[in-house]
Amino acid sequence: MANNYTENDLLLYLYNELSPTEKAQIESAILSSSSLQNSLSNLKEGMLVLEKLGAEPSPTSIDLIMEYSQQSAAQLEEA
Repeated sequence: MANNYTENDLLLYLYNELSPTEKAQIESAILSSSSLQNSLSNLKEGMLVLEKLGAEPSPTSIDLIMEYSQQSAAQLEEA
């Protein structure tokens, strides 16, 4: 059985950003797919490396993201 899950799906899973149904579906797919298991393992390792780096975004980056978010929200309200 082929899986249609991407690394983005696995990241959503790792960050607990899936619905309970989606989580159960991807967990089932992970259990039956060595490819998904390997991808998930690689993503977990990458997350650990990033956590160890302790890097944080610059204040400028945060300001730009917040500005974009506020503009997007304002556009949605206008629509």
